[in-house]
Amino acid sequence: MKQIARLYDWGALISFCAMMGCILIEVFSRNLLHMPTAWAEESSRLFFIWSVFLGSAPAWYRGSHIIIQALVSRLAGRVKFSFRIGVDILNTIFLVSVWIGTIVIMTISSDHKTTSLQISIGYYYLALLLGLTGIIIFHFNDVIRTVRKGVEGPEKGI
Repeated sequence: MKQIARLYDWGALISFCAMMGCILIEVFSRNLLHMPTAWAEESSRLFFIWSVFLGSAPAWYRGSHIIIQALVSRLAGRVKFSFRIGVDILNTIFLVSVWIGTIVIMTISSDHKTTSLQISIGYYYLALLLGLTGIIIFHFNDVIRTVRKGVEGPEKGI
């Protein structure tokens, strides 16, 4: 799992650097050459989306997303284990639903083109699909770990 997270980290870093390069080109051409470039602004938006969604998967792996622990911290034993399994089931339903919805919207928008780059809008949604795929992989890994700890005994494992 660590190697997959690293792969997503590298993808997010490369996308972020490409975004920054496009922004620098746009600032240079607009302010110094007085010739704005539409492609650089559109490219920076595309790379921003890719960096966000590729970066969200390793954040899920590391547990870096914002969570609210007020209720969970007050629970113990079987109740805490049952609550976590319920939340994991709801997360799974949500993540898989969004993943399927992303495929549907990619299919619908595949023939629509961006204004200046003339590439398919589907490339924007592809970032979401890849990010969600990583999140789902890491989520199932967490669920398996939670269930194994629960089988050992919720008092010890959770």
